[in-house]
Amino acid sequence: MIKFIPIGRMFSDIKEEYYGYLDEIYSSDMQFEGEFCTKSETLIQQLTGRKHALLTTSGTAAITTMLIAEGIKPGDEIICINYSCPASTQPVVLLGAVPVFVDIDQHAQMDFSTIKNLITDKTKAILATGLYGDSFDYDAIKDLGIPVLNDSAQSVFCKYKGVENTRLGKMSILSFSTNKNIPIYGTYGAVLTDDDKLAEDLYIIRRNGYLNRDVGNPSHIGLNAQPHADKSAQVYCSLIRANKFQARRAELANFYDNRLADLEIGTRLSPEYSKKNHHKYTIFVNDKIKFRNKMLDQGVECQMHYTYNFSQAQVFGSHQDNGKFPRTEFYINHAISIPCSPWHTDAEAEQIIQAIQNCTTAKDRNIQYANTI
Repeated sequence: MIKFIPIGRMFSDIKEEYYGYLDEIYSSDMQFEGEFCTKSETLIQQLTGRKHALLTTSGTAAITTMLIAEGIKPGDEIICINYSCPASTQPVVLLGAVPVFVDIDQHAQMDFSTIKNLITDKTKAILATGLYGDSFDYDAIKDLGIPVLNDSAQSVFCKYKGVENTRLGKMSILSFSTNKNIPIYGTYGAVLTDDDKLAEDLYIIRRNGYLNRDVGNPSHIGLNAQPHADKSAQVYCSLIRANKFQARRAELANFYDNRLADLEIGTRLSPEYSKKNHHKYTIFVNDKIKFRNKMLDQGVECQMHYTYNFSQAQVFGSHQDNGKFPRTEFYINHAISIPCSPWHTDAEAEQIIQAIQNCTTAKDRNIQYANTI
């Protein structure tokens, strides 16, 4: 079986170096933060161009920390994407705020064309999410007078009009996991900002709202998102390999571009303003559930990014018109991701193309949003 992410190969890539770091860490008295936390945060600053970077225990924790630092309170309205990983929106609801959803465009980026109609006196932030390795259109929202908080979990190394996506907005976040551009086992995250005061707040917030047990009462509402020394070393191992990982992702994506064009299989295209980071390679088929099952029979694991329409999820309490999210429905029905990690071989990429050829019919040819409306 060609796995979507061959996790064991990722471990082989870092094993010798990582074990050496663990010996060093477990021989010391430091279990939180420490040398590799500092090294990772410094590297993130260098890679993204942000002045401050603070590790957290997950991307979800990073978004939550960012929202708390912005002062989001119950009843506040936050403009959010309608289609993504649920972690893009869950922290908003956890804090008692109200998500107000916008649809995606044909590229699966947030559609800001009607955003002014959604803004009220309760709107406190735009939680802007880039999907599939591309960026949202920052220029469309930067002058609305509302703070832009950048959910850049999938967008590190993506360029928006030549600018690193993670530099956009008042704050931005990173997510580290097996399927991310900076991969690790499990999950981790980071919050980024250029504001010195916000950086101080973020540091305290990720430590449950207090600096240490000797300072009296907590100064902030916070959460347990303080990074661990051993996990920080894992992040560091991937950070120093980031350029190599990116080069291999791009190589595989270029191979897929050429071969899938010959098969007339529609692929997700990037908006003109965005240079993608190849986080996912996503194609369009007529029925993605049937296609997923056929590919499994061919020995290839695909993933259905995504199957969610947040406006219809009761847990989010949305009262918006569900009929206003047609591109969400298109992606739910047709978009599926094929394996494209730094550890897949050329031979496996060829097998994946052959499997796609075996699993598609005339109904799967040339599917794009514009061709289905």
